[in-house]
Amino acid sequence: MRCTRARDILLAVSLLVVGAVPVAAQTLPSIAANDNRAPAGSLHDGVLTLRLELRKGIWHPEREDGEAIPVYAFGEVGKPLQVPAPTIRIPQRTVIDLSIHSDLPVPATLHGLYERPGSDARVITLAPGATQHVRFPAGAPGTYLYWARTPDGRRGNNRVVDSLLGGALVVDPPGRVEADRIFVLERWDGPTRTAINGKSWPFTERLQERVGETVHWRIVNASDLSHPMHLHGFHFELDGEGDGATYTALPAGQRPLEFTHSVEIAHTFDMTWVPSEPGRWLFHCHRLPHMRMPIPLDPKDVLVLDPHAHMHDPDSGYDGMGGMIMGITVTGASKFDTTNNWTPERRLQLTVASSPSSPQAYQLALRDITSPASAAAKPAMSTGLNGPPIVLTQHQRVEIDVVNHLKEETSIHWHGMELESYYDGVPEWGGLGDKKTPAVAPGQTFTVRMQPPRAGTFIYHTHWHDVEQLTGGIHGALIVLPPGERDNPATDRSFVFTQSPNDPFGGAMLLMNGSPQPGSAALQVGVTYRLRFVNITPSVDNLQVSLRRDGQPVQWRWMAKDAADEAAPALVRADQHIGVGETYDFEYRATAPETLTLEGLSPNDNRRAVLTLTFAAAATR
Repeated sequence: MRCTRARDILLAVSLLVVGAVPVAAQTLPSIAANDNRAPAGSLHDGVLTLRLELRKGIWHPEREDGEAIPVYAFGEVGKPLQVPAPTIRIPQRTVIDLSIHSDLPVPATLHGLYERPGSDARVITLAPGATQHVRFPAGAPGTYLYWARTPDGRRGNNRVVDSLLGGALVVDPPGRVEADRIFVLERWDGPTRTAINGKSWPFTERLQERVGETVHWRIVNASDLSHPMHLHGFHFELDGEGDGATYTALPAGQRPLEFTHSVEIAHTFDMTWVPSEPGRWLFHCHRLPHMRMPIPLDPKDVLVLDPHAHMHDPDSGYDGMGGMIMGITVTGASKFDTTNNWTPERRLQLTVASSPSSPQAYQLALRDITSPASAAAKPAMSTGLNGPPIVLTQHQRVEIDVVNHLKEETSIHWHGMELESYYDGVPEWGGLGDKKTPAVAPGQTFTVRMQPPRAGTFIYHTHWHDVEQLTGGIHGALIVLPPGERDNPATDRSFVFTQSPNDPFGGAMLLMNGSPQPGSAALQVGVTYRLRFVNITPSVDNLQVSLRRDGQPVQWRWMAKDAADEAAPALVRADQHIGVGETYDFEYRATAPETLTLEGLSPNDNRRAVLTLTFAAAATR
């Protein structure tokens, strides 16, 4: 497997220092992981009295006897330090009476400790050894956060010492406390170091849910990067969003359904979902670096390094998964039965092979094997570094044979699809009971069975946590059409955005449908086109997709997000932010001849892929 070499390097480096605990570490207290179940402070007669302190401690993001990192943390006076910071949760109209003492050797700037709605300009500067007292009303109900920063340590992408100083602040409506969970997202020291509620996979909390029971979650981004949070196997309702200073609750009937939601820095969102299928599922950030085994830390930042050999079953070929991931086990009855009296109405074969043109590229072939006649037809092939679109029919029973012609394992995840956990595509995790999803070994075939309950735009992609497989082209659009609707590639256009490996383009390029220069397309005036957009880049969470005339966005009609139709499709500005793992559908109809540019842009580094669309009047007889 391609990530084996990286794993071996990590093991060699880490073993040099495992167990090396300096004497100074013995004087620092341990930091506890905070699951956000127990509110901090004491609430009496409408006043929350809370005494916090800032100290340095030792944090274990994985095993308690594993990797040990000295960081700053919040704690209640007389109690252990916590990551994330102690949970502040109060009813509306509560007054918060808060004192904060700092045992840090440097000043700290505190954010988020003010009445909501408010302004983040209201910060508190806490000098070394000082104590400050603040008192303010909680304000409007919603999900918020508070956090702190210090001037020492590394800055930017490699912050460590002050990177875990964040916690949840939740204001409940009067007389009502939701039966919910709070999950705080954290990141430190580079691209692969992430956690949820103070722990990294596989040591994150294992959640237990039941089929048919309503689940409410509050997501708080206390990190320094956005996170596209993806729920396997189910859609969820977006209940509301906040930017840290304000919060907007969405009324019932106006809450969009999603399977991925990107939460910006210092932002929050609330979600509700109802498990409909038993099995083991994942909830994770879809930035690939945030769901992989971490790379070694700088020895200056760590007291004990860890080789992470414990992260996966040593007898399993599947490794490399780590970071901002939570495992969910759902119990109850299944609505699918792909074992008894299962007869597929359609059969497909998806073959994964190395590309003959580049050692870093893959080639996918899709064949309809429902009948001898369809099996004899020429298969649909990858276009550049993008697999062929797979088009299914809603409610139709289908089997897809995933055939591996590689020299390494692979696995295909059907992103956003509601199906049995065993077929979800997460090796050594998905499934029910003792039945676990296998990796597709070299030379082997794994048959996926599904009956899509929902029409819309989905994604299929490798769930082997190997960046080479994703950037090499093991992905594509997965489209489910309503019964009776036929696939029409002339008017139904899919645009998959991803990133290439260095070869064959001489650098990591932004790709549209497998190419950095997709060229042009000739379209017709007066024809309505369905435009389906997919972001399956490894980490471009701020992808901007626009349709422009003379450099200015036109208007298109927003039809769907994440395979959920808009209740009232509206004309909107054709300039859409698409997070990693999100899909969007728009319609566009030209009323006169024109030339437009369809552009995907990665704003951080200005990488872009541009397609010219030329609309001409239909030829007359």
